[in-house]
Amino acid sequence: MTRRLSSHLICWLGALAACSAVVAAPYDGLIATVARRYGLEPALVKAVIKCESNFDAAAISPQGAEGLMQLMPATQATLGVLDAFDPSQNIDAGVRYLAILKQTFGTSIPLLLAAYNAGPQAVIEAGYTVPVFAETQHYVACVEAAQQHYEVERFHHLFADAATALTSIDVPASPILAALQMPPSGGRVGQRLLLHLNAWNISSDAVHGVVSLTYPEPFLFLLALHTTPDETTVQLPSPSAGATHPSNTYRFLQSAWPMWQAGQQRTAVLALIPRLPQDIALHLSVLLYDRDHMALQHRWSTMIRIPVQPAQHSFKE
Repeated sequence: MTRRLSSHLICWLGALAACSAVVAAPYDGLIATVARRYGLEPALVKAVIKCESNFDAAAISPQGAEGLMQLMPATQATLGVLDAFDPSQNIDAGVRYLAILKQTFGTSIPLLLAAYNAGPQAVIEAGYTVPVFAETQHYVACVEAAQQHYEVERFHHLFADAATALTSIDVPASPILAALQMPPSGGRVGQRLLLHLNAWNISSDAVHGVVSLTYPEPFLFLLALHTTPDETTVQLPSPSAGATHPSNTYRFLQSAWPMWQAGQQRTAVLALIPRLPQDIALHLSVLLYDRDHMALQHRWSTMIRIPVQPAQHSFKE
């Protein structure tokens, strides 16, 4: 999930036969189970992994993306990934992120793939089309070709057979109920916008809650996350000087709900001031940790798309 033309992608586009030595079979059952868990086609997920890492669970890109689905550190933190080189964690988080992007960009596979590769803000900046970046164009072509290849070879039947014993595994319902409140008109350049996230811990245990946010830095003057009377995290983003594609510059913000009792409601307030008259995509997560061992127990994630209007100007006669 990085903006780079990797050797894996070149390998797929240039010579499929030369790359066939990589054995993907150990991951087929896992891919099938996770893909169906989040409502995606296994062939699509397998194609993304093919073009991202060529099924190398230890892959690291020059930009720092890690593992099978090449998760950037900010994305890992927002999704609660503890070990990006663990295939199970990596695939679950990568597919979950694809599903979140699907909620934002609908059924268009090219836009979904472009957002995964270049970031959702780049797709918005391109007018909800695939950005003209050469790498992203190649990446979308790579995944679409790989997906067609797997479908033609009827890999999905193998997935179904391999997953027969696995699909009976119960995926526990999230113990988090969340509701996001945002003004229907969205935001306006230069004016403060407040978003309220109300969440309920409907589990039977007291937990330590963490609110995580990934945001496009160049599109905001200010971002503040307030979670408790004593904890407010503020960042003053600045445009990335000299950045070729500033829409791909994402930053990570995090705050906490300590001592979150069972049945208790908590509220997070997100304050931001838009810099540009363009939709903004934010990735918001709530993570629940065991208070004694700080082991991740549950997670909830969503993508927020905020429409932003131009600044209002007053004119004197």
